[in-house]
Formats: sequence, structure tokens, C-alpha cells
Amino acid sequence: MSNVKSLKLIIFAVIVLFVSLPFVVQSNIEGTEKRSDRIMIQLGPELSDEEMPAVGFLHDRHTEALDGNCTVCHMDQEGTLVFKFKRTDEPASLELYHDGCISCHDEKKAEKLATGPLAAECRACHTGEPAAGSSWAAVNFDRSLHYIHEKSEPITSKDPSDPNNCSACHHQYIEETKETFFAKGKEESCLYCHKSEKTNDIRSIREASHDSCVACHQTFQAQEIAAGPVSCEGCHEPDRQDEFKAVEDVPRLERSQPDVIAITGWKEGSTDTAAFMDGVAFNHMAHEGAVDSCRTCHHSSLKSCRDCHTTDGGGAEGGFVSLAQAMHKIDSTRSCVGCHYEAVQSPDCAGCHAMMPVQDKKDDQSCKTCHALSPETVSGSDAEAMVQKTIMERTENYTKVPRDKIPEIVEIGILSNEYKPSIFPHRKVVEAIFERVEDSAMANVFHTDQAGLCMGCHHNSPKTLDPPSCASCHSVNGSGAEDGIPGLQAAYHGQCIGCHQEMEIESLPATDCTKCHEVKK
Repeated sequence: MSNVKSLKLIIFAVIVLFVSLPFVVQSNIEGTEKRSDRIMIQLGPELSDEEMPAVGFLHDRHTEALDGNCTVCHMDQEGTLVFKFKRTDEPASLELYHDGCISCHDEKKAEKLATGPLAAECRACHTGEPAAGSSWAAVNFDRSLHYIHEKSEPITSKDPSDPNNCSACHHQYIEETKETFFAKGKEESCLYCHKSEKTNDIRSIREASHDSCVACHQTFQAQEIAAGPVSCEGCHEPDRQDEFKAVEDVPRLERSQPDVIAITGWKEGSTDTAAFMDGVAFNHMAHEGAVDSCRTCHHSSLKSCRDCHTTDGGGAEGGFVSLAQAMHKIDSTRSCVGCHYEAVQSPDCAGCHAMMPVQDKKDDQSCKTCHALSPETVSGSDAEAMVQKTIMERTENYTKVPRDKIPEIVEIGILSNEYKPSIFPHRKVVEAIFERVEDSAMANVFHTDQAGLCMGCHHNSPKTLDPPSCASCHSVNGSGAEDGIPGLQAAYHGQCIGCHQEMEIESLPATDCTKCHEVKK
């Protein structure tokens, strides 16, 4: 009998262990210190299979212990620190790390200072795991940061004849001679060549950034010139990134880019255009001001979209994504439609758009908002002027609704029973929506007139200033189970409360019925 009880206790203990284990593990993970300076030191797969596990290393902790003296670990080459441990270009070795790290720990111990593990404590370093959780965040080198560097007086051009300092960072690469040179007007993002990993003898973006950006900051600091961060957390800790200086009104970056452009599927000068949609009049300058950097759209190079994304299904250079997919894929922020869809999730737009079904294909009129350039329009010598004219007409034709055509108050009382009818401040709400839309350049393009905005609430009815009542479609007594159309009570609450929540209107909480309905006495 006692054996049976013991067995039950063991089974119970195992069950408790398995149930509680995820919470214990989660608790440990959440309690782990998060840092942006963690590095894994792994000498490489070419070494013996019997090599000890990788070392989890905290860079900033060691920098602080050395009072910021980087030369203890990094060598100087032509006045610039080399971001390799105790070497310039030689391969790493086990002896190099052991002699360098452990000897330093021994020296600190001899000085009776806090130090790291010693020679007999191999597993204290070789854990194979990071020394802390990660809070590391990539630096978003946006238009503001670029402008600050572009206008920095200490950053000078490598080409004395160039009045700008673009050549201090931007360069082209000659494969045959392994040399770099500056090509004015062909500056591109560092990431277009320097990928996340080293490729074809081109340094990774991490290595290139440290060798260029951090080294430049260190050089200026040594000269007592104000400069950017040199520590890991100074660049990669989210809280520290929030402290970066930001220029709000960044002037346009000039790189001989067009102000406006016609985006077409057909090639320039082609007469075979019948199989293509009309072209799109694209306001390039306006979109530049709406994004952080050129890479938001030009993600692989600054070439035209059509150079990589072809109309016949796309090639390898464009990731086998066709031009149509690149422009219309709704679940990709790289595409025009996807980017616009993300924009309408903002509180100013979501009150209406969150209630609408997501459609990959819109109606013909919606397509014509963008596709308004016929082949004849963009084939002449005045093509650029015609594109500019089309762009201007988008907002010039926007028509407003006279205020006396908007009912000031609407009484909603068809369902009143326990509560008095709801007195809806119709004109006040409508004018607030009009105001939000007018503040958005994108909304002004796609909403051709104010009357169309009424359809956000009066959906599935013709665009008119005298729409049918809600009860025309939503049954007063029905639940909507049969035809899928919600009953009137559900429609009112879903539309009104949903809009308030999406537009973040905190003055009217969804749970406070009396804000809209006064209780009958």
C-alpha cells in the first residue's frame, strides 16, 4: 500500500514540475539582465570539434573596467583603432585570447581589484550562452541623422575639390584593384553593398560601421571635438537612441532625383502599351518627406523599381516579385498599397477604415485615383509637365460639402426603451472627421470629395447627402443570423463604439452607456 502511495506522490510531483516548468523558465528569462553590449566570441568552425563552447562577453563592462582605454585590447593603425582583439589583420587564435584576457584578469587580481575568471575557471567564460539578455537595437540612420552628419563641420571631404563632405563616407568599389573611390551623384545606402554578413570580400555592415562610424567618433573625441557615441549602449540601447538629437524640418537631400515621375509598366518609347494599366503620376518629392530614408522604398538599390521588378513575373534581382506585386501587395510595407494600408491604421483614419473589409482588388474608380496617365500623356516632350499637372489636379478637384447641408443634430430613438433617445451631435462629429482628413496629404488624394467621407458611416449606400436610414438594411428586431447583416442595435454599437476605440476617443468610454443614452426615470 505504501508503494502505491509513493508512486502517486512521484506522479503528482512530475505533473507539478511539468506544469510549473514553463513559468519557472519564463521567470528566469524575464529576470535576466538585458544589455546591448553582449558579444559571442567564437573562433570558428575550422578549429577542432573539441573546442570549448563560445564565450559570452560584455563589451561595455570591460571598457568601464579599463577606464575607457580602448588601446588595452585594440591596436592602433594609422591613427585609427582596429576593431579586432589585439591584432590588425591576422586571424584570431586561442592563445591570443587566453594570453590577453587571462593575463589582464591576473593583473587586476594582483592589484586587489574586481576581475574576471582566471586560468582554472574555464567554464566560467566558456558557457556557450550570451552573458545577458539582449536589448540591442539597430541604429536607424534616418534623414535627421544623415543631415546632422552632412552639415557637420569637422567631417570634411576626402576630395578637396568637393565642397560637400559626402566623400567622407560614400564610396564605390573597384573589384579588380580592391580600391574605393567617390562617385558624385551615385551615393547610395551603406546597406546596399555591406550586408549583414561578409560577402565577396566586402565587409559586413557591422564591421564597416564600427571601422568607419565608431572610429570617427573616437578620433574626434580624442581631439576634444563633440562627436557621437563610442560605446555599445551609446548607439544600440533603445533608451539612449531616444536621446539622439533630432532635426524636425530636414531639408530635401539632393541627389539629382526627380520631383515627379511617371511609373509605367511599359518601357520608355514603347508603342506596345495596350496590355498595360495607365501609368501612375508619382509625387517623388512628397514621398521623400514622408519616409525615414530612401531605403523605405528603394530597398536594394536606388535604381528604378522596374529595373529589378519586371512586368513578366520578376527576375532573380527583384526576388522574383513582379512589378505589379511590388506596387500592390497589401501585406508588404515595401509596396505602395501596403504602405498606404499601414498608414490608414492611424487613429485619424482607422475610425472608418477599420470597419471596412480588406480587399486586394479595388473598384475601377479606386484604381483610377493612381492610374491616370495614358500612354499618350507621357510620350511627348512635355511629359514631365503633364505628370505634374495630373498630381496637382488630384487635390484641386477636392470638393467640400456646404455646412448647411449637414444636419446639426440627429436623434436616434428607434430602439429607445430603458434609455431615452440618443442625441447625436452629427455636424460636430462630421466636421471633426473633415478636419482630420484635410490635415493628411494622402487622404486628400484618395478622398476626392467630402461627400465620400460620409460613406464611412453610411456604408453600402450610394454617395449622397441624403442617405437612407440605418434601419433600411439593419433589422430593428433581427439578429442578422440569416443574411449576415447585423441587427440595428448591434450595428449602432459596433459602428459607434468601434469608431471611438479606433480613433482613441477617451472621452466616450464604451462601457459608459449614459454618455450616449440618458436613463429614463
